[in-house]
Amino acid sequence: MTEIATASVGQYENRQAIAERLEALAIELRTISDDEMQTVPTESTLLALAGKIYSARRQVDEIFGMVGFAVSPAWDIMLDLYKAKAKGRPISVTSASIGAACPATTALRWLQALETMGLIQRREDGHDRRRIEIMLTDSAMVKMVKALETHL
Repeated sequence: MTEIATASVGQYENRQAIAERLEALAIELRTISDDEMQTVPTESTLLALAGKIYSARRQVDEIFGMVGFAVSPAWDIMLDLYKAKAKGRPISVTSASIGAACPATTALRWLQALETMGLIQRREDGHDRRRIEIMLTDSAMVKMVKALETHL
């Protein structure tokens, strides 16, 4: 065999070995569950994420016109109400208070503030007149979409 032919055969064998190894790795990857796969973010990735979270919180405050809104129980209530509306299920005052992860009296004050701001509305439960349901207003939905987009 000539040197060129020998080199070609060697390159082919090398490529074949790489292809076989890649196939074996692909099979191994398919057998690993998502729970087992963990990625370690780089410092620059974490730094970028911290900047994004910081910026998004400030933008949420600006959208709702209140400094600290993004770190208040009000934001948790708004997120809960947004999810509930998307799922088509009503939220009671009691449920919203629990979702706010704060004392009930604090949650009730925030609900009153959100209502005063025109972000939520209350209505009687059609099945149980003792219960009051709360929901986002149309203008609150517009603000929620804007606020959530800042996190993307």
